[in-house]
Amino acid sequence: MADDDVLVDLKGIEKEFTGNKALKGVSLAFRRGEVHGLLGENGAGKSTLIKILTGVYSPTAGQILLEGRPVHIHSPLDARRLGLGAVYQDAELVGGFTVGQNILLGNEPGRGFISNREIHRRAKASLDEIGIDLDVERPAATLSAAEMQLVTLATLFHRRYKLIVLDEPTARLSATETELLFAIIQRFRSQGIAIVYISHRLNEIRRICDRATILRGGLLSATLERDEITEDRVTELMVDRSRSDLETYNQGHSRPEVVLAVEGLTTERLKPLSFTVKAGEVLGITGPVGGGMEQVERVLGGIAHHGGTVTLKGQVARLDSPPAARRAGVALIPEDRRKQALFPNLSIADNVCLPVLQSLRRFGMILQGRKTAYADGVMERLSVRPRLPANQVKFFSGGNQQKAVIGKWLSTTANLYIFVEPTSGVDVGAIKEIYDVILHLAGSGAAVIVISSSIKEILALSERVMVIHDGELVHEAPKQDCSYDQLLALAMQGRSRKAA
Repeated sequence: MADDDVLVDLKGIEKEFTGNKALKGVSLAFRRGEVHGLLGENGAGKSTLIKILTGVYSPTAGQILLEGRPVHIHSPLDARRLGLGAVYQDAELVGGFTVGQNILLGNEPGRGFISNREIHRRAKASLDEIGIDLDVERPAATLSAAEMQLVTLATLFHRRYKLIVLDEPTARLSATETELLFAIIQRFRSQGIAIVYISHRLNEIRRICDRATILRGGLLSATLERDEITEDRVTELMVDRSRSDLETYNQGHSRPEVVLAVEGLTTERLKPLSFTVKAGEVLGITGPVGGGMEQVERVLGGIAHHGGTVTLKGQVARLDSPPAARRAGVALIPEDRRKQALFPNLSIADNVCLPVLQSLRRFGMILQGRKTAYADGVMERLSVRPRLPANQVKFFSGGNQQKAVIGKWLSTTANLYIFVEPTSGVDVGAIKEIYDVILHLAGSGAAVIVISSSIKEILALSERVMVIHDGELVHEAPKQDCSYDQLLALAMQGRSRKAA
């Protein structure tokens, strides 16, 4: 590889969080006009590496070279100034602005009075250049998730970014939208823009990427050329077969009683799906991000419109809103706890006590002493440290925030607990504690669903496993009949090697 081809050169990048090394001396180069795949299990180091590249984290050790010159990226603003950016699944735009205003936001033409006509003219020119057909005067609040993603891409293109990270970019896209995205990527390549493409979908990696790098346990496992990217090779490089990683926590708690029965469940992105969950059972659901497993969470949490029948404790449940789901006895612990399950600026006591406020009232007033005592008890039970109920929850670690979300539901009479990516963003020390809480709930007779893209997590927690790929159930079996390699192949390809 000629030096002139290298846009970004990462040398010996390390990142340590409270004694845990998330990256261990990773050296990797991204070329101009290259689409470079990034693969690895949850916790392999992909997100940490990208956050270092885009200024969210600073490396503990190592060096970043941009066009051959050392650079120091201390913030996302630093990264943007250098032309390094990312597009995530949940792209965020200013809803009250138009598409054109979002594309030129912070980069408006002229000084003083800014002409919307000129803003929209320039925005349309950028959209036309990369083949996106959107009305630049349309309010951003009316866009679909896929359209927001495309507008974010247009924004980075307009600002002439040099490297763009795409994180699971097709997770929410239809087949037609995916083809449009791939066409846009080809236009970016022709402009010399480097694309880092993160995906669990091996067919996409093979189709769109020039090279692919596999991370495993914070180490660079290998970088493959396109003709070397095969299922067998990628599986071999991704899988960490150390015994501790595949340790089984769940020894079995299921009872005969069926708590949840789902019959013919459908959404726009989910083909008819039927399954049951028994009392004390942990059902693990895995698959590629955006492949349909999230639809189960959205339906049972009262978020998504659906067809089919959901029965809880023998009663047909109308899950047409989150409050209706809670009344039916569904406790949802989502992945994005800060946006969906916590009030970051409130104390951890306020957050934990929300579902039980009525029991803490006297003569219409909340008794602060009773609230603090209740929250302190929850924090003690879940080993939340430091045990300071009055502290704002945003100042606690990701693991402690996750425990706070779980703590909200401990005193409720939920029949079904749904955990979505339960250890995402959680330090190693807190993972087993969260696993213990999940299995305690199962042991007490609750039905539990764990939805996770981490196969190690699914194998550790579940008694029974389902794999959903492209909206279809492609595998269901007791955990003891599932191998890691088989589940990984199903998640990446929608089929196992035996079926190939």
